[in-house]
Amino acid sequence: MVHSGKQAARPLHDLSETGAEPNHSDCSAAYHFLGTRWNLQIISALLDGYTRFTEIALLLNLNSRTLSERLKHLELEGIVIRQVSNQIPVRIDYELTAKGQALREVVSEIQKWAMHINGPEAMEVTGEMNGGRYAERDMLQIG
Repeated sequence: MVHSGKQAARPLHDLSETGAEPNHSDCSAAYHFLGTRWNLQIISALLDGYTRFTEIALLLNLNSRTLSERLKHLELEGIVIRQVSNQIPVRIDYELTAKGQALREVVSEIQKWAMHINGPEAMEVTGEMNGGRYAERDMLQIG
């Protein structure tokens, strides 16, 4: 049997349905998801309690179009729930699903690793938003 080494990765939402032990090709979808720009930063912001679109955009210094696209993708993956209130003006909040909350440990471990690699200066408290402190996260640079 010839193996080309290029097996299509399944979407994340398909991975938990098989019940089988994950293998490299199964994990490649998760690796791709975790490596997609802004996914972990948005998830981290939601884990920290930021729920409003504008809060997340300001925290991450992210333009509206990109944040909107990423949030739609996270919603399709079952990581985020979008909640629209019927008040005026309309209020839109985002919340992590149980699947999104399950990433708390992953985000925490990545942050620990980044601190180990980059030192304490990798995470600096730079300001306040909505009465709470927030951190500006530098991009990880290795090498």
